[in-house]
Amino acid sequence: MPELPEIEALRRYLLREGLVGRTVVEVDADWPGVEDTVDGAGGLSPLVGRRIEGIERRGKQLILPLSASAPDGRNQVLGLHMGMTGRLGIMAPYEESFRYRRLSLFFDDERRLELDDVRRWAMVRLEDDAEAFTGGMGPDALNPEFTPAEFVERVSAKRSPIKSVLLDQKVLAGVGNIYADEALLMVGITPSRRADQISVTRLESLHNTIVGVLENALSFIESQPDDQGRPYVIDAQDDRMQITRKPGAPCPQCEAALKSRKFGGRTAYYCPYCQH
Repeated sequence: MPELPEIEALRRYLLREGLVGRTVVEVDADWPGVEDTVDGAGGLSPLVGRRIEGIERRGKQLILPLSASAPDGRNQVLGLHMGMTGRLGIMAPYEESFRYRRLSLFFDDERRLELDDVRRWAMVRLEDDAEAFTGGMGPDALNPEFTPAEFVERVSAKRSPIKSVLLDQKVLAGVGNIYADEALLMVGITPSRRADQISVTRLESLHNTIVGVLENALSFIESQPDDQGRPYVIDAQDDRMQITRKPGAPCPQCEAALKSRKFGGRTAYYCPYCQH
């Protein structure tokens, strides 16, 4: 967490808050540990005087194109990845900062954008183009041009367990651990099934289910803002989920005890009876 629905909710929130068109007037990144993940192009000081030209998303990455810099005329981009616990908030001058703020960007309308991150795994970087963040990534899972046929072509060529394939951002950008488990349960595919041994029909169903699971989660997140209208993106144990992510918890379909297993360091929860 956060995954694609959470990041898309953040993107839409920043658009609603009118971040596009605002100019950065000050950067404050003076917190312990922030230097570990704020890098690229000599830190973030080149942001000062730059205007936010757009807010884009690819998979779990937010990409903010910037106006050209005065010294060299480069049109750079600001990339943000929320890691496990990162979140963003637009704050008025009178509002208190987040408890675990790691970065503040102050704008010409006196508001500021804060990055809150208790685990300090979020990343913020300046690069010359979006390809620095998205190079090698597969199609975005919610791109309407990414068809079931293309999904089948990309996935069926893999000999790895389907859970590992879904988490591979080079195959499909944006699907993470919890939503992969949700989709696999709904389609009835066990996470250990080799991708190249799943029928075309079932893979097409999996594609459609992934899209539905992500869109449902996005709708839920947008309907549950905090008191300041910010999307809450951390908790995975709420009504957008069918699976209770604890070994032995009941399957939401048959009530048998769920099992768990590691795939590439990530824990999958699945039903030994509903999934095969």
